[in-house]
Amino acid sequence: MKTIVAKFQAVGGPARSSMGGDGYSMGPTDSGQFVIAYCSKHSSRRYAEWSKIKWGTPLKEENGQLFIKFQGQWKLLKNYTSVTKDQIKQYHRQLYGTAKIPTQWVFNDFGHMTCYYFKDINKNRKLDKSAGERVHGEFIHTTPTDEANTRLGLPVFLTESHGCVHVKPADIDIMIEKGYLRKGNLFIVHKYNEAAPTVAGGGNAKPPYEVHFYPGSRQIVVKGTAIK
Repeated sequence: MKTIVAKFQAVGGPARSSMGGDGYSMGPTDSGQFVIAYCSKHSSRRYAEWSKIKWGTPLKEENGQLFIKFQGQWKLLKNYTSVTKDQIKQYHRQLYGTAKIPTQWVFNDFGHMTCYYFKDINKNRKLDKSAGERVHGEFIHTTPTDEANTRLGLPVFLTESHGCVHVKPADIDIMIEKGYLRKGNLFIVHKYNEAAPTVAGGGNAKPPYEVHFYPGSRQIVVKGTAIK
């Protein structure tokens, strides 16, 4: 028997598709049963300008040029992104209130940690490319704005995504630390018309855990095996 152990605020894509301000389509988060593949810092080809470089990558200015530390060596930033020094300062001011070059890359659209999931075709809870399984195109992650507000001690107000699942920076750390988003755990995305259960969390339970996302209720509900 499963019991609810925790609840977290989470926001997916809009219930109806629309065009985002960045020129990319925003749509509903795909429903279905998935399995957690792994969690790590994200590097994006699609949003390469700000997100090819992973969150927390060391950054410095030297002799008027910007460098990032990649694989133990300092490399020219311009070899990885077209973002300029002025753009970085402006974005940092927008996020943190000061126009400066930070010592770390804090602009990746997917935040400090991303969790990936997949359709488990052969039902073995493992990501098998030989079975045609691939990481799903939507992820669980944070955002630069929410990261900044967390660091500044300000309230975090989650916003709609293009289809991914947005969570608070502190919450993704908790879910990873407690094993809720552990590799091999089930991640179920419910339909928008399905309401999250109203029963409070904090039940006495043990692994394996199931993570349920209710986009219509903007909530993640974690269930575990009840301890009798």
